[in-house]
Amino acid sequence: MIDGPFAINVQSMLIVMLVSSVLMAAVLWFAFAGRFRDGLAKWTTSLWVQALAWLLFAGRGLVPDVLAVAAANGLLALTWALQFAAIIEFRRRRVAPWLLWAPPAAILVLFLALDDRQLQLAASGLLYGAANILIAVSVLRGRPRHILRARWLLAGCYTLAAVTLIVRGSGAWMEPEGLETALTANSYHGFLYLGTYALIVAGSFAFLLMHKERSDEETSRLATTDPLTGVFNRRTFIELAEQELARSRRAGTSLALMMLDLDHFKRVNDTYGHLTGDEVLVSFTRLIKDCVRRGDLVVRYGGEEFCVLLPGTSLSAATALAERIRATCAARELTAKSFRVTASIGLTAYAGGIDATLGDLLARADEALYRAKDEGRNRVIALPPGEGAATTQRILPLEQAG
Repeated sequence: MIDGPFAINVQSMLIVMLVSSVLMAAVLWFAFAGRFRDGLAKWTTSLWVQALAWLLFAGRGLVPDVLAVAAANGLLALTWALQFAAIIEFRRRRVAPWLLWAPPAAILVLFLALDDRQLQLAASGLLYGAANILIAVSVLRGRPRHILRARWLLAGCYTLAAVTLIVRGSGAWMEPEGLETALTANSYHGFLYLGTYALIVAGSFAFLLMHKERSDEETSRLATTDPLTGVFNRRTFIELAEQELARSRRAGTSLALMMLDLDHFKRVNDTYGHLTGDEVLVSFTRLIKDCVRRGDLVVRYGGEEFCVLLPGTSLSAATALAERIRATCAARELTAKSFRVTASIGLTAYAGGIDATLGDLLARADEALYRAKDEGRNRVIALPPGEGAATTQRILPLEQAG
């Protein structure tokens, strides 16, 4: 052992860890009571359980060893099981009940079956280390839907805890006095518990930061996208479209604007209900996204009306794309119910050299859409900017299409 001026009283550290766990659990309880979701409830419970484990460890000598050692280690295992479950719930997945109770039951059996305390300490250290590695891997597993920088901090905390526990378990083989020295005031054990305390605090803050990061991203997404279809909302589209138009002016490249409207959509809502109408809108959005490029901007402009901005696209190319969308829509059933919905599409384009604003392009595309509706619907009309005549693409009647 290494003693000296850097020796830390482990009993005091256990009390500090106990108080810290209680305070953090209390803060979470008061801050999120009634709004526990995505693992917050289980993480808060893990802190209460952890506090009880530190209490039993600190009370060793005052209570029987079966409580101070076996039960306390079982509670630590339950702590990590709860935190593992919290991470699974954070990913919005269901947690199997056995995941919570199997680890503490196994640790209790281990400590009750083994009489050698040195062997207990070594085995528990290695098992706890393996469990922390498993949790760290689960934190980083897969590609999250959200950019969560805090998950690296949380995974790092579990990795450091795993290294600490494995080193502690391995070192038990070289300590003849075994568990009896675990609560003595020396630098080795003091810094061991001090590091554990730091990881407890950092891990809990990292888990909260993961929630905050996801909440911030979801708030931003709700502010910029349509909640039903998931595409851009009108305000965000206007901002991005202005930027694309300015880029086209500087580079002298073309840019096409397409407006799409589902024909007789009110009949769908009146006949089949608004839920079916919503299903049609979602399916139509998916159809559009399947046809356009990744860099094209798709927006739900209002109701059943959509708008697509196509950077670097000529009017002829945009017209061909619009016809593809129209024909696919006319030939496909957008819901499980046996009916089809058609779409009318109006479009225009900016070809450079014309001082056109986004408002001009929107008005021109809207005029083309109005003509498509007026001429019988289920058709594509392309209207170049600044010209009076429209380039109209005639199609077959609906009963002959596809």
